[in-house]
Amino acid sequence: MHQGQLRGFILASVGDFQNAADILQKTNLKIWQKADAFHRDQPFLPWAFAIARYEVLAFLRDRGRERIVFQPDVSEMLTDVFESRYDHWDPKQLALHQCLDQLCPEHTRLISLRYAKGMSLAGVASETGRSIESVKCILLRMRRKLKQCIQHRLAESS
Repeated sequence: MHQGQLRGFILASVGDFQNAADILQKTNLKIWQKADAFHRDQPFLPWAFAIARYEVLAFLRDRGRERIVFQPDVSEMLTDVFESRYDHWDPKQLALHQCLDQLCPEHTRLISLRYAKGMSLAGVASETGRSIESVKCILLRMRRKLKQCIQHRLAESS
């Protein structure tokens, strides 16, 4: 349910999709290992962010010898900004992130390439080995699916 938020936080912290995916997996594993420590009367996401923060810091420490990597203090700053803004997301934005979590990784990647990275349809097609028409069709279906999901979530919450 919160994979999109965790993925976004980690990606903002390390700036690389592949490393973010690896860190997200480690974070998920750590969340399962520490599940007994979670108190159900507290919100889950801040607790999960704290675990993700430590996984990001461990990654940065281990990768500190590489040239292009965020310093831990920059990562901490990004974490604080991300966590503080999460509480202020409007319901549509929160619903969108929850709905994005439900998509398969392949579709999430297409959406990310097109809208987060701003690639042209031709660029997305080239990057994914698909035809432009195929990319158009998939993105159209995913936009419709996301719209329905958002509407459903907003109706549930009101």
